[in-house]
Amino acid sequence: KLDPKNAVVYATRGGTYARKGEYERAIADFDQAIKINPKFAVTYAIRGLAYELKGEKKRAIADYRKAIELRPGLQMATEGLKRLGATP
Repeated sequence: KLDPKNAVVYATRGGTYARKGEYERAIADFDQAIKINPKFAVTYAIRGLAYELKGEKKRAIADYRKAIELRPGLQMATEGLKRLGATP
């Protein structure tokens, strides 16, 4: 059972689901990680990637922008915005 207070554990498992193409499960884990630690910028970026791969461009852009707001210059998020033709 996962530690309900450890955002990194949820973010890591979410990443595993995302790599398997299980985006809904990944997003659920990223949501939980963000609930635990709403200032965890990388989680917004990886959730943004999951949304991007799922074809949900607006949600992906919102998450990438939130990641950059929390951690300016976060490469994963800036690259995601570029891929989607959006500005930070």
